[in-house]
Amino acid sequence: MHRPGQWLLRPVPTNPALPARHRSVWLDRELPSHPPLRGELRVDVAVVGGGITGLTTAVALHRAGCSVAVLEARHLGAVASGNTTAKVSVLQGTRASTLAQRHPRDVVDAYVAAHRAGLDWLADRAEGVDCGFERAPAVTFSTAGRDSAGARAVRAEADALRAAGLPATLDADLDLPFGVSEAVTLADQVQFDPVPYLHDLARELVDAGHPVHEGTRVRSVSLGASFPLGPAPLRSVSRGPTPELRTDHGRVLADRVVLATGIPVLDRGLYFARVEPARSYAQAARVRDPEGLPSGMYLSADSPTVSIRTVVVDGERLLQTGGFGHRVGTDTPMSHHERDLADWTAQHWPLDAITHRWSAQDYEPEDGLPFVGPMPLQPRVLVATGFAKWGMTGGTAAGLALADHLVGRDNPWAPTFAADRVPRLRSAPQLARANGQVARYLATGWAKPDLPSRTPLAEGEGRVETTRRGKVGRCRVGGVEHEVGAVCPHLGGVLAWNDAAASWDCPLHGSRFAPDGAVLEGPVTEGLGAPPGLTRVIAPRS
Repeated sequence: MHRPGQWLLRPVPTNPALPARHRSVWLDRELPSHPPLRGELRVDVAVVGGGITGLTTAVALHRAGCSVAVLEARHLGAVASGNTTAKVSVLQGTRASTLAQRHPRDVVDAYVAAHRAGLDWLADRAEGVDCGFERAPAVTFSTAGRDSAGARAVRAEADALRAAGLPATLDADLDLPFGVSEAVTLADQVQFDPVPYLHDLARELVDAGHPVHEGTRVRSVSLGASFPLGPAPLRSVSRGPTPELRTDHGRVLADRVVLATGIPVLDRGLYFARVEPARSYAQAARVRDPEGLPSGMYLSADSPTVSIRTVVVDGERLLQTGGFGHRVGTDTPMSHHERDLADWTAQHWPLDAITHRWSAQDYEPEDGLPFVGPMPLQPRVLVATGFAKWGMTGGTAAGLALADHLVGRDNPWAPTFAADRVPRLRSAPQLARANGQVARYLATGWAKPDLPSRTPLAEGEGRVETTRRGKVGRCRVGGVEHEVGAVCPHLGGVLAWNDAAASWDCPLHGSRFAPDGAVLEGPVTEGLGAPPGLTRVIAPRS
């Protein structure tokens, strides 16, 4: 075992091989599919987004007697829910103690209560699903000295959880291959495989007659004509026209709309300016000594943040590590974060092979609290965003709160997460910093010369070039070269090439695009166009 304090800020290169394919361990399988929307559909509630928040909301509404439809732009779990580390825990690094520094005690209590309820609801349902459900302790640890900032944060987290009524314990004796100076543990948390769980939620909906449509991207939500709905216990709101959702394949008329898309795809609530997008990395690895794998779920309080757990794939238990995050669209080349994570893992466990590599996107809200509920001035449109990497419990709790609101039930934590709340004074520095970064990346992106290069693109390479036709993005993926406009249609940010995930990423608000310009995620709803005079796809070179 290493001595406490031997935490490597920059891992020594060990060069373990990384898989060529960027795909999560959860999504690397044949999955059920659901047909896209065709024609017109009328329901009580249209839920946009097929992740854990949207599907939980839809199931809760179905159980309350509402007619619902789920509209997913790609496939279920395509974004955060299928690329998570899938830890289901109320111990979330040092979040409770961080919130306690910024909010009154009742706010922290409401946050903890919501995540406890989310964990309980998810665990109760997941135990009956073939999804690798396991109870495991959650641990936040520090490897620095006991007087370090990390160790103090661990002790503060224990205090915050105990104050909220949770049995957190301090004990630095862990089954990790390096020394730990301080650690807080919360027993009886959960780890699982989220994708079969998502599909089981969808199965409950479809079996009950509620449509789930994949490959159905919502392009806009407008206020169309009113129409009579069947009897449903929906909360009364001010009278007005019914929302109309337009997609590439048809339209949906609904009395209410729930936007559960990671970050809302409508700009009306300006949520893109109140959350900060971040990407983090994960890998699954086969180790030479499976008996030496850790038994719990771990997260470091030091920098860089590192996540540790195990996962069973085809009967074999693998090590899963994650972390080394950064703001979306920055810190290029982004593949060096994957390399750092692989080197860190190889320094602490004897690896046979890294079997999977992937990354995920999350949104940190200005005040640390998610936004859940009706949008400002638009009570028929509800949102859920800002789970700050804890969407398994947070998204589940949000789904329950949204359903409660829609059917007229009181919810104890909903007021704390109100989506129409105004920024608090204490949040002003965070808000100013985040939007200052947006302004900086907008200016520097356009100011960069990005001179064209005659050097042929290597496989997996992409670059932005300034031409007479504007900013052009060029990349080569799978032997095919693509040329697209390198300006985000959302608010005009110049994109960066993500060589880890083979995508075009916007540093302003986290919109991401496939090599050919198709939308992957973010607030944007339209893909990248081809620059004038250029074709979108260039035939592969011989």
